[in-house]
Amino acid sequence: MSTAPQTDGGADEQFVDLLAGHLDRHARRTPGRKKAAAQSADPALLAAVVTELRAETTWASGPPPALRDSILSRVRAHAAEQRVVEQRVVEQRVAEPASEPLTAPEPAPEPLSASEPLSAPGAVSAPVPPTGGPATTVPAPEPGPRWWHPAQWRPRMGRLTWALPAAALGAAVFTAGVLAVDRMLDPQPRADVYVAAGTDLAPEARGTVSVVDTRSGASVVLEPVGLPAAAPGSYYAAWLKGPRGTVPIGSFHERRSGVPIELWSGVDIADYTTFSVTLQTEGAPPTPSGLVVMTAVLNP
Repeated sequence: MSTAPQTDGGADEQFVDLLAGHLDRHARRTPGRKKAAAQSADPALLAAVVTELRAETTWASGPPPALRDSILSRVRAHAAEQRVVEQRVVEQRVAEPASEPLTAPEPAPEPLSASEPLSAPGAVSAPVPPTGGPATTVPAPEPGPRWWHPAQWRPRMGRLTWALPAAALGAAVFTAGVLAVDRMLDPQPRADVYVAAGTDLAPEARGTVSVVDTRSGASVVLEPVGLPAAAPGSYYAAWLKGPRGTVPIGSFHERRSGVPIELWSGVDIADYTTFSVTLQTEGAPPTPSGLVVMTAVLNP
């Protein structure tokens, strides 16, 4: 490209365009470098400079050839450097996401256990003074058991385990003592004893009949002697007979002789004065069979 000025005395269009473009790029890059320079790069002022550069009167005789060539080479070199720098910046920005190492996610904080004490909000831990030697881990004091911790209740539950049976035993002893004292203070009711004799069906039978009046009825105890045991399929039944009828007071089989037979009457003995024992057959109606083996008269 020729570096001679135009022959018509007008401005060198190539020179002016390069110079104006350089000033324009320099003004647009200035805000990223210096704030003060950015404020001085007024678009109106830049337009006035470009207009002045393009005016024919500015370059009436054209710039000196040496100055023109020097400025054009420096402008072109500066523009080439700027393009190289911009290309490197673009390549670096494109390569940055791929070159960044992937960082592992931070581990989640360990959950707090029920036995660990909870720190109050806003609490600041005391700084640890630096030491000259290697760092040593100071074990934190173990928190004391809380009132809801099972360990706090084990000693108490152990004491309760022994206390409850002891209390029950004490209550039982106290109740037995009260009953014994009550029996000692309350005179025993007098027992009326009557003689029982055997009939022609059991001539060897004999015994005694003891009657004791209680609040819930009359206790009748028969102690037979010589009464044979009832055969299988049969049993003995005891009765009280009076003007109002016959009342059953119990049954037995006498297969174990010498054992008192406890009977019970729910009627007043004074109204039923005849005691009898009959031999009954299993499955027969529960009424006196007529086979009387023993009798006694209960005189009030």
